[in-house]
Amino acid sequence: MAIRPEANWSVCKCESANDGNLCCTDGSACINVATREECPNNCPAGNLCGNQRIQKKQWKKLSMIKTESKGCGLRVDEACEPGDFIVEYVGEAVTKKSVDRMIARNMHRNGNYMFELSDQVYIDACHRGGIARYINHSCEPNCIAERWRVQAITRLAIFAKKHIEKGEELTFDYQWVNNNKQAPIKCCCSSPICRGHISAR
Repeated sequence: MAIRPEANWSVCKCESANDGNLCCTDGSACINVATREECPNNCPAGNLCGNQRIQKKQWKKLSMIKTESKGCGLRVDEACEPGDFIVEYVGEAVTKKSVDRMIARNMHRNGNYMFELSDQVYIDACHRGGIARYINHSCEPNCIAERWRVQAITRLAIFAKKHIEKGEELTFDYQWVNNNKQAPIKCCCSSPICRGHISAR
């Protein structure tokens, strides 16, 4: 995918107050934050721009863990507040035409790391994925996945949905859509509002 020249990226009108505090962090003040697009390198806020977290890989400290009933999982090794950027979900970009075949293959191996990025593009983290693929499903998650534009490319980022304690396991709602009419995948989140499976509501 081609990247637009930096001059064509969306440049906000935010300016730092020179008090050392980050700028471009509020969607009510920064148009880029409001539209889920990261600021380019020529942001008026300069080094105090707080809306370049994905491109600068400002991930939280994370550790892979073994869970009792869900296999591998991922925990955060520092406390997080709502809206904090935790990690990017990365993998191999695949087209929609190959999704059914790849989902069937991954399900056979007891693992599905497929994530819809757009109508025609999916992220498959089965073989070339990052550590975010170990985040388990929960019907009452503490994280949320959001699509952001970074240098004209759509990318997938995981953010804290609420306060998360240091050492707590990370989860988000997979909302898996069963287009292949396969048997529902059992949910093991143990939440009081668990719907019994990881499919969409």
